[in-house]
Parts: sequence; structure tokens; C-alpha cells
Amino acid sequence: MSCLANISQVAETLKQKSNSRGLKLEPISVNKLDAKFREGILARMEGEDLKRCLGCGTCSAGCLVREVDKNYNPRQIARRVLLGMKDYFKEKPEIPYSCNLCELCQKTCPYGVNIGELCLVLRELLVEAGIGPLPAHKVINDDVEWALSPTFALSLPDPDAAKCKRAFFTGCNLPAYSPSLTMATYDYLREKLPGTGIILRCCGAPYHGLGEHSLFKETMGGLEHEMSKLGASELIVPCPDCYRTLKRATPSFELKTLYEVLVEVGVPQLLQNGHATFSLHDSCTARWEANFQDSVRELVKLSGHEIEELPHSRELTLCCGQGGLILPLNPMRVFSLTKERVAEAHFDMLAYCAVCRETLSVHKPSLHVLDLLFNPNWEKDMRKPPNKPSVRKDNQSLLKSLLMERGRTA
Repeated sequence: MSCLANISQVAETLKQKSNSRGLKLEPISVNKLDAKFREGILARMEGEDLKRCLGCGTCSAGCLVREVDKNYNPRQIARRVLLGMKDYFKEKPEIPYSCNLCELCQKTCPYGVNIGELCLVLRELLVEAGIGPLPAHKVINDDVEWALSPTFALSLPDPDAAKCKRAFFTGCNLPAYSPSLTMATYDYLREKLPGTGIILRCCGAPYHGLGEHSLFKETMGGLEHEMSKLGASELIVPCPDCYRTLKRATPSFELKTLYEVLVEVGVPQLLQNGHATFSLHDSCTARWEANFQDSVRELVKLSGHEIEELPHSRELTLCCGQGGLILPLNPMRVFSLTKERVAEAHFDMLAYCAVCRETLSVHKPSLHVLDLLFNPNWEKDMRKPPNKPSVRKDNQSLLKSLLMERGRTA
């Protein structure tokens, strides 16, 4: 009874706050409020003190998804969870699956409340209830299964070294963007750091993002197994999403970003393509990773180019539009999000995430930072549209074939 009274108090307080701001909240039947639902979510958020939410709306005011789609409202998500509106998210599962998981709300919130983390927990609950992932997400799961299948997955030691000290973890998207760029990067790592192996496979981030915790745990176990087979203790990661996912899963091996490694070993001989200025897009998954942000900026400088800092950069960066796996549910929403993002740029775009590069290129010429180091045709390739799904898979398969052929002839 006390729990129910407490929820009713919260509802009345929120109603009063809302009325004082001239807002309207829909009437809610007390019978639809479940304190256990609220407390269960708070327990899962592991230190995310959602109860400190003031309902001030700062999260909604700064949310790019909210700006292009008024049906999505981070403040209302928090409110409904605090009220214990369990059935609401079962009836509208697309709401938590609309979040970019970019965590800008956590940066701007006076109390650091992370609505992205809340949406992730809601997704996990929807999966456990047999509602999530949604039918539109099948294409994502199919892609992950492909990236974990023998068609792409591969682990190889350095063919020129007797021992594997570290491994270059390509992830799914860099090979799908450019197998030649991935191979050139790996060759350079082997040259500078003998004993560097390579692992092709998915890190499991899509499973994690969709709320499929058991599948993600299984995928992480597979990566741990591959590292153990190679005898490697360090993983070099180019993808910010892979890095964030693996870091938060607390692996047994050391993680390093590819870009900090390249700064340490020195950049390759400069490509003779002249001097350019780029608008640098910081990936939202690197929001809290100064090592990513600083290393990329240093690499651009060392490569002889300059960058324009966007109004929203580093910890205040905006998502490219594809974060949170929202594309299958509403492609036009992603199109609008990306358009808003590139509107800040006065120059051609530069990214250090392959998905960001592909997404931004829909609206503006774009490059991956590795293009400036290893692709002599970057000026031409900057205007290439994003690869079609079939081309992405062909590229992934090609990279594996090239690596296996090298292994046979080594």
C-alpha cells in the first residue's frame, strides 16, 4: 500500500510541475502503475540514479532524435518509468528502440542521468518478454550472424613472427567499408609492431544494443576464446563502437585504440595529395574517450591536414544518425538526423568510425581518417556513396580471402 501511495505522490508531483510549465500530461490510472517495474529498472541501471531526475527537460531539449521526431521524448520516458508504467513500453516498444544511445543526455543533464542506458534496460526487458527485438531488426541480427560465420570470421597470427603479442580487431564495418584500407592498416601495424595478429568478427555490439544480453555474452566469450588461441594479451581497435562495447564488458585483455597506437609508432610516409581542411565528426560512442579524440586530431595534424571543430564536438558531439540501431525502424528519421549533423560543417566531413563515414556521405563528401594515411585516392573516394549491403558483404569476404591467401603463401 505504501508503494502505491508513493507512486501516486510521484504522479501528483509531476502533474503539478507539468502544470506549472504550461504542459499537459495525459491522465493515468493508478491501477496501471507498478512499483516493482520501476525498482527493477533502477536496480538494473547499476548506479544510474534515475530517481534524481528533476523532469526539467534538458535531455529532451538537447536530443537530436526529439528534434526531428516529436513522438520521441526522453523526459517522458524517464517520467513513465518513475511512475511504473510497465504496460506502456510493451504497447509502444518502438519508443526505447528509437534512442540513438548516444549519451548526450547524460552530458547535459544536471545530475548526469543517462536516458540511453534507461532505453537499453527497457530493450532488455522487451527481449525477455518476447517482444524485442522488433521484426524490423531481423536484418541487424542477420548481419551479425554473417559476421560471426566462417564466411567472414577469422583469427590469424602474424605470418612473419613466431609469437602473437597483440591482435588487430577490425570489427565488421571497417572491412565492409574498404578491405584495401583495412589490409593496408594491418600491414603497417605488422611492419611497426611485429607479432601483431588479426581477428575478423563482430564484437557483439548490435546484440548488446538490441537488448539481447545472452547473445552478447556468448559473442564476448567467443572473442575471449580467439584471443586465447592466438596467445595475445592486447587488442588494437579502430571502431569507437567496438571499443566502447568491449571496454564496458571488462575483458581479460588490454584494449588500445588504433589511433593512439599510430601516434605512438608514427604515421606512414605522407601521401602527396596536398593540404585540406576537414570538418571532424566525433563519434558519439567516443564521447567519453579523450584518447580517441586527441589521437585522431594528432593524426590529422601529422598527415599535413587541418580540421574544423564543429560546434558539437568531443563530449558534446551529436550522433551521425545511425546510433542505437534505429535505421531499420525509420530510415527517414536517420536521413533527417544526419542532415542536421552535417549542417554544422563548412568543409568536407572526416570521421573515425566507418559507419559514421558511410552515413555522413549521404549528405556530404566524407572520408575515414585512415583514408588520409593509407589511401592515395582519397580525394576521389571522398565522393563515393555508402556501400550497398551486398557490396559490404563482398568486401568482408574479400578481406578474409586476401588474408587466407597470404597465410598459405607465407
